[in-house]
Amino acid sequence: MKRFNCMQLIRTVCVLLISIASLYGISTTANASFFPQQSDQACMAEQAGFDLNCTANDIRVSKVDMIENLDGTTPVECVLGQDVTFRADVTITTTANKRFDYSVYLPEGSYSAQDSNPANECSILLGQNDGPGVDLESGLDACADISKAAGFDETHLYENAVITMFCRDDDNSGKAEFNYCMAWHNKDGADCSELDPAAPGTPSKCRCDAFDIDVFIRPDPPDVDKTLLSTNTRTEPGGLYNFMLSFQNPNSQTSIFLTSLTDKVDKSADGSFETSLDLWGSLDSIDPQDVEDGLVADGVYLTSSNCSQPANGGEILPSGSYSCEFSVYVVATNLPDDQSPEYFDDVILLALVDKNDDPVAGNHAECPVSLGAVIGEHCSDKETVNVTNLPPTISVLKTANPGQVPESGGNVTYTVEVTNTSATWDSPLTLTSLMDNQFGDLDGAGSCSTGGSIAYGATYSCSFVEFISGSGAGSHMNTVTAKAIDNESDEATANESETVIINDVPSSITLEKTADPIEVLETGDDPAVTRTVDYTFEFAVDGSGVDTVTFATLMDNKFGDLTADCWVDTVDDGPITPEALAGFMLDPGQTASCTIALELTGDADDVHVNLATIDGTDEDGQPVQDMDDATVTFIPADPATDMKFAASLLVVIELTNAGIENVNLTAINVDGENVFANAFNAGFRLFNSGGMFDSIAYPACAEDHELTYNGSPDDTYACAFTIEYIPGLENTDPINALNDIIVEVTDDEGEVVSNQVTVLLQTVENP
Repeated sequence: MKRFNCMQLIRTVCVLLISIASLYGISTTANASFFPQQSDQACMAEQAGFDLNCTANDIRVSKVDMIENLDGTTPVECVLGQDVTFRADVTITTTANKRFDYSVYLPEGSYSAQDSNPANECSILLGQNDGPGVDLESGLDACADISKAAGFDETHLYENAVITMFCRDDDNSGKAEFNYCMAWHNKDGADCSELDPAAPGTPSKCRCDAFDIDVFIRPDPPDVDKTLLSTNTRTEPGGLYNFMLSFQNPNSQTSIFLTSLTDKVDKSADGSFETSLDLWGSLDSIDPQDVEDGLVADGVYLTSSNCSQPANGGEILPSGSYSCEFSVYVVATNLPDDQSPEYFDDVILLALVDKNDDPVAGNHAECPVSLGAVIGEHCSDKETVNVTNLPPTISVLKTANPGQVPESGGNVTYTVEVTNTSATWDSPLTLTSLMDNQFGDLDGAGSCSTGGSIAYGATYSCSFVEFISGSGAGSHMNTVTAKAIDNESDEATANESETVIINDVPSSITLEKTADPIEVLETGDDPAVTRTVDYTFEFAVDGSGVDTVTFATLMDNKFGDLTADCWVDTVDDGPITPEALAGFMLDPGQTASCTIALELTGDADDVHVNLATIDGTDEDGQPVQDMDDATVTFIPADPATDMKFAASLLVVIELTNAGIENVNLTAINVDGENVFANAFNAGFRLFNSGGMFDSIAYPACAEDHELTYNGSPDDTYACAFTIEYIPGLENTDPINALNDIIVEVTDDEGEVVSNQVTVLLQTVENP
């Protein structure tokens, strides 16, 4: 509510609306002669009714001595742009012989009380004449007068006064300014009351001033920046992430004090921020191999930090800054079951106080809700990192016993082995499925069952029996496929085939085909790339027969006729001089083998199954035959590059004549090659072209350049040339050079002096 002096403003009607008590909210203080303070009133220009320039200096507030906050505490502080209320001793001083009804206007904003704007508001400190103010008007009004004439005090001290003022610091001193305007009357008269404080009678008859008082400006909080220095993603089971923290004290006059520094980590990014790492505390020692071996529990570990509390209780000087770097190791082996990454939100939580140990307040919305809104605590921006899933792996081995049956049929025992080849963090695996393309679901077949776990590196084995029969010669091949899941329900799949021969001849042979290795890298997009696999074909004649078998052919359903490639080099596990398969003979019970290297191509996760058939004839002219297959799986290959290296060496020489005779530069040779002639050989080229070194330009070396005697102005000469080593980029040879650089000078009698330096340059170009 604005109020105006109706006597000084041109108005048609002046109406007093409410009582003094309700208008001002007056409360009694220890010394009520100067206060209570009157809030939300018109400022001095509105009270006067015209614009002011306030050039007089008759009365002023000469001192404001702080006492305490209203609750009795000290020191007094304020926040820029907000009101502050405190107790203080106020001293009023005059330079005039006699002035009446002085009043002090305190703007409740950043403006001046002499600014003419009806929207402005002021608090009014009204001097009253019941002490220490005097009454020079003999009771005409209740406002204090002041005089420095004989018998009167030129200074009035109002003790323990309650002041509410707007907190401002226009001079950036770090202390609040008492920004006021003083009004008074030059003539006596009944023209001042609590409803009608003094207003200047002319535009200049007033004083406006501002000076620092002992009210500490509470500092503003900084903006805290957190930067991720490393990659934001690691594969299971986690890894190292590097961060940097930095902020600057935004206050140009006031220190702030850092009292704690914590890294808060929120696993799963669900807002919980359950992990706290004291960046000034002890460090964790994490061995990555221990993580790989499953010896470190899931969690977030502080492994390095150069963060420390600044000296003097954590002081950040005005406009000063603070920064540090730290690393955390995230171990995460149990990732989300949908195989999505595990996300980790990461913020820095720090606590700040001012020089009076009061919290530095700020906007707590910057901190996650779960960390609470604690005054003095501040958060950095959020950084998010993640750990991505790696799929589990298994291998399957399937065998059949016996490997052949007569055409009338027989029972075959199949054995299936499933091995957990996954890493420790995905173990144990749960076997979820065993399916055979011929016999269906094997869960419950023989000793086979699903649902059990397979430990790290362990093998699950089971067997089942099936009756195999057929009409005429042939074979029975079936494939078993196993599936298992890890702790994230991520699935691994592998399969293996086995062939049982069905014979209609009295003699029988066996063939066991194995591949080495059983896993090879994919061949990618280059049609010239293949993978070599050694296939071993071990064949034998059944010991229950009586006829010698002569072998004829070895055929493969993928590679065709391998007969000419099969050179038999072992019999009964003993080496022999290699013999061709065609026409090779074995007696019953004997075993022989040959190994053939074959080239495969395929993409990642392709499974190459090839079936080999060996044929022969027994002594009765009856054909014999056996088959076996081998499985090779293509696995992903890492990308690779080749690099060749070449070098260009800028040589700067500086010669100083150390003698008493002038000499000439007559030769510069590198391994006997003339620099002046820009010579070259198979290993390097020479370019006498000068060059720039350490921001200094050197000229090409001049043949016969004269260096005058020691101590003369021209006794020193510097020049440059380049050695360009050829191997590396121009051919496939590595650089392996040991070069002598020899510089010769000659005096006028033909005497030669040489200087030498040896340069060794060697590279090894690894594939």
